[in-house]
Amino acid sequence: MSIEQLKELFGNQEAILELVQLEGGELALRNAGSESEPLVTIQFNEELRSILGEQMNVIAQQMIQAALYGLLEKQVDEWHAEVVDEKPKYMS
Repeated sequence: MSIEQLKELFGNQEAILELVQLEGGELALRNAGSESEPLVTIQFNEELRSILGEQMNVIAQQMIQAALYGLLEKQVDEWHAEVVDEKPKYMS
């Protein structure tokens, strides 16, 4: 996903995201204050919910952070590739 696609998704302003629990028990990442379709949903089965208990939200948050970190890392790699692919202005 490119920066342009992210801007299209979030708009040109700073994005404020929230992790909320939906009525069905799923955790959803969405734009703060929005009732629109979530950007991401995470669903744990009943067995795992009982094991995680109150830590379920923390685990979901860490999953989201890891995904965002991976996305940013991919974007930085693409920027670096563009710089390397540019021809130098002067040959020494």
